[in-house]
Amino acid sequence: MSTAFLVLYQFKSMSDDEASKASKEWSELKKNIPDGIRLVGEYIHAWGTEYNGFLIFESDDADKFLDWWPGFKDKIRWYVTKTHTIVARKR
Repeated sequence: MSTAFLVLYQFKSMSDDEASKASKEWSELKKNIPDGIRLVGEYIHAWGTEYNGFLIFESDDADKFLDWWPGFKDKIRWYVTKTHTIVARKR
């Protein structure tokens, strides 16, 4: 049974240089997502919310995602000021 993680995110205000650095780091982070965790959606708007967008991850092992997530979040913390995660199981 797969578990989905909908992660809403909010960016801090950034200069052009910071935005470029964040974009490069994000590209690298996506290449290093562990096996068993899939980034299945990357959305740049979340209209009707205070968030800039959201990500959808899936994993057949929820514990694997939950073990990986804190380290990942630490890496993006300098440009992502806020996240909100919704978790769901697929039948």
